[in-house]
Amino acid sequence: MNRTTITKTLALAGFAAAAGVSSLIGATAAHAAHAGTDVYARAGVIYSSTAGRETRLTEDEVNAEPALSPDGKRITYVHNNTVWVMRANGAGKHQVSDRTATAPVWAPDSTHITYTATSCTGAPGTFRVGLAGGTASEAVLPAACRDQEAPQVGYITDQPGDQPAAN
Repeated sequence: MNRTTITKTLALAGFAAAAGVSSLIGATAAHAAHAGTDVYARAGVIYSSTAGRETRLTEDEVNAEPALSPDGKRITYVHNNTVWVMRANGAGKHQVSDRTATAPVWAPDSTHITYTATSCTGAPGTFRVGLAGGTASEAVLPAACRDQEAPQVGYITDQPGDQPAAN
């Protein structure tokens, strides 16, 4: 193997390990705080289930990877390849990531979300964003990207369920 191949392999291996650990921590925190509520995706739709009662939370079928916040008040999820947040009852849906992303994970105090996206190196990286959206995501890993602009590959989409005005 040449030096470039080794560097890319090590970067991807480190990313995979970090993503696996953060996903495990995020899922454990969400279930530990609210053991009676589960959130899940089925056929691209986000649902919650409490005491055996299932509630559909999204209108369309382009959603995945939901995670309940540790405080039980919000859900983060991937909508159309960007990270979104909504209240636990499905209201207030809005985009928070400024790029295409996967694997959203809540901070233990429910104040921000980390997710995976393309970094300044072109390899996967970890980014942090607040819950309001509309702000630039902060590069967390790789460390070399913390002082650099990350590739802007995301986009803002319409709110799920929004329909264009009739002509």
